[in-house]
Amino acid sequence: MDERFFTRLSILLEDDAVVVASVLDTRGATPRKAGSRMLIAARSNEFSVGGGLAEARVIDAALALLQQGGTQTQLDIDLTGKHDAAGVCGGSMRIALRRWYGSVDRLRAQTIGRDLRAGRIATLQPEEIGGDVGASARLQPDARLLIIGGGHCALALVELARLLDFDLWVFDSRPGCFADGQFADATTCSGDFEQLAQAFDTQRAVYAVLLNRDYASDVATLRVLRDRDLAFLGMMGSRKRIAEVGTALSRDAAILAKLHAPVGLSIGAHTPHEIAVSILAQLVERRHRASKLGDTD
Repeated sequence: MDERFFTRLSILLEDDAVVVASVLDTRGATPRKAGSRMLIAARSNEFSVGGGLAEARVIDAALALLQQGGTQTQLDIDLTGKHDAAGVCGGSMRIALRRWYGSVDRLRAQTIGRDLRAGRIATLQPEEIGGDVGASARLQPDARLLIIGGGHCALALVELARLLDFDLWVFDSRPGCFADGQFADATTCSGDFEQLAQAFDTQRAVYAVLLNRDYASDVATLRVLRDRDLAFLGMMGSRKRIAEVGTALSRDAAILAKLHAPVGLSIGAHTPHEIAVSILAQLVERRHRASKLGDTD
């Protein structure tokens, strides 16, 4: 989300000042956690720090900051259900508001957005957040979702994944697989399986999902991915096919240990879009867990 967020910030700053609301920390049950952000302009707002009355109070404070021409402020949101609380979730949130305006801030937002779109990590300084001294934020480019196999399930996965802040790549070994332009929302590559190396020339975390049409392609793919740094590795297939792949790669215990097969949560999925939903649910869960733990194994 950082990538899309700062791209939008730089665009909005071309017209007027914008307040960036950032969740600094939380206690107990809250709708959003530290690092969540929202954009509030005079006539519109985008993204969210939780919705409901809590977010309404954030918007009111941001509009006041815009009207008064201030630079920053902080807001404590009580969600304990007590008198005048903004909700009954049970926790509390501390939110920083920082007004971005003028050519210097616009250039800074453009630089951050450009770095993130190029797959580079960026850092937001404390004074840019409006938080406490030392409260810098590490901004992550979107994780790359590498889909291997260009069939119906891959099409459905691309269609839904583009809404979930993934940098999309699709590979298929078949010549001419992408000639009809069906994967216009993704970077595509084809040829021999060694071409997969292109997808790893990045600082982005890489999530690989195998949706190949045959068992031999699964084996060839996993052999190429064996020594790659992967945030996630999943493979679609029946129990028998998965077992056959395991037998073929019995000497490659390291890659088999990383493999989630069958990929996707068990929701009884049958159609390509249902399968895509089950896969994306697993990937989103993995992405949030990795973000929380700082673990991408």
